[in-house]
Amino acid sequence: MPSEHVREIVILPDVVAVPNVPPEIRGVINLRGKVMKLVDLRIKLGLPSAKSELEELIQLLHDREKDHHNWLTELETCVRERKSFRLARDPHACKFGLWYDRYQTDNSLLKMTLKKMDAPHQMIHAAADEALQMTEGGDHEGAVKLLAARRDKELAALVRLFDDARRILRENHRELAVVLTRGEKRFAISIDQVEAVERIPEEGIEPMSAALVEQGAGGHWQIGKRLKTNQTILLLDESLLGSASAIN
Repeated sequence: MPSEHVREIVILPDVVAVPNVPPEIRGVINLRGKVMKLVDLRIKLGLPSAKSELEELIQLLHDREKDHHNWLTELETCVRERKSFRLARDPHACKFGLWYDRYQTDNSLLKMTLKKMDAPHQMIHAAADEALQMTEGGDHEGAVKLLAARRDKELAALVRLFDDARRILRENHRELAVVLTRGEKRFAISIDQVEAVERIPEEGIEPMSAALVEQGAGGHWQIGKRLKTNQTILLLDESLLGSASAIN
């Protein structure tokens, strides 16, 4: 983002919603007595908002927690009624396991909490083979007691960790507001984070390729290269800031 337009960067204040505005306008903020509109950069760029992304992740954790309540209930039913159990026994094959093996985060607290989930999650799934083998061997009462113990201990521990993960996500959700000026207009853009403030030399900036622009992917971008690392980055074009400031 061109720094000459940036006046300050602050933790996002409370946002007051405004009716009948374009979806990228989140509302207005009051910054030390100055009221200005807030543009959601994610939505402006055609991406999901940070808030909706957060709520989707929290809902996913609710759903995966419910899955394991239902999984253990189904296993208990199959043991009592001597039915075959058809749900995933492999902890890596259930919906949570598939998500868990792919998900990555830079949040050390969340990473630690997710790591703690692994042991109780595996023990819950291991209960299927244990309980069904006990049932086949005639130890029906032992199988029922085993599953009751897994519900009271490992499932309860997993539920607490799901709660912790959702709490950490909410407590660490901190968007920023970049206050910008365009001529006489002052407005703010919500962003996820600031990684760096640095100089990009003119010779290190080039337009997005014509092919990407034609496909709709490059209309608001230029290509830049960082001085120290030569890393390729995307630079917001002036046109995006201009269109954002023009939104009423």
